[in-house]
Amino acid sequence: MLHRYEGKKIRVTTEDGEVITGIAESLPSGYGLHEFDRAEESVQLGDVLLFKSDVRKIEIPGDPEGGEPETYGELMADLLEKPYWIVDILPEQVPENADGQYFSVERYFLRPARRGALRRRYAELLLRLNCYEDMAVSFDSCVTWEKNPDPETFAAALEKMTGNAFLRAVFPARRAMIDMEPDDTSLTVYDPDGELLGMVRKLAAAGGFFVWSPPGGPE
Repeated sequence: MLHRYEGKKIRVTTEDGEVITGIAESLPSGYGLHEFDRAEESVQLGDVLLFKSDVRKIEIPGDPEGGEPETYGELMADLLEKPYWIVDILPEQVPENADGQYFSVERYFLRPARRGALRRRYAELLLRLNCYEDMAVSFDSCVTWEKNPDPETFAAALEKMTGNAFLRAVFPARRAMIDMEPDDTSLTVYDPDGELLGMVRKLAAAGGFFVWSPPGGPE
C-alpha cells in the first residue's frame, strides 16, 4: 500500500506520535527483508526509513481532493437531502404493523453488553472502509473532526457513545457520509456512488449485516 505514495510529499504520524514530512520513496518488502530482516514495505523520507508497522497515519498536506472539515457544512446539508441506504442487522425494513416483537428484539440488541459488541462490529466495518478512502469523523455534533482516526481510539469511542452524541463519518472524496445514532442498531449511508456502495455491501456481508433502502428509495 505504501507504493501509492511514491514521489509524493506526505506527512507521516508514527506509532510513537512523531510527525515526519518529506518526499516519499517507497521500498518493497524484499528490501526490508534483505537489509533489516523485516519482511515489510517501507517508506524513506529523507534520512528516515519507516516500516509499515511503524506508521499510524499518512496524510498528503493540502490535498484538495480530501477537503477540510470547515468545508463540510454545505456538503453535509446537501447529503441529508439525498437518497440513503441502511446497513442493518435485519435484511429489510420492518413494516409498521408487522407481527412478531420488533421492539423487544431491538431492546435486546441495545442492552449494554450486546450494544457494545454490535458497535464494535460497525466500527470495524468503517475502519475497513477507511483502508480505501479517507474518512473524517465527529462524535460531537460536527464541532470537532478527526481525519483517519486511530483505529483503537475510534472503535472505543463508537462502542461507548452515549447521550446526545452521534457518529458522523464523512468521505469527502466520494461526497458521501455515514451516520450512527446512539439508540440505533444500524448505520445510515448517504448518497454513496456505485463503487462505494459496492464496497459497503461487501463489508456488511462479511460482518453479518444487510444493506437495504427504504420503500420508494433507490434500488
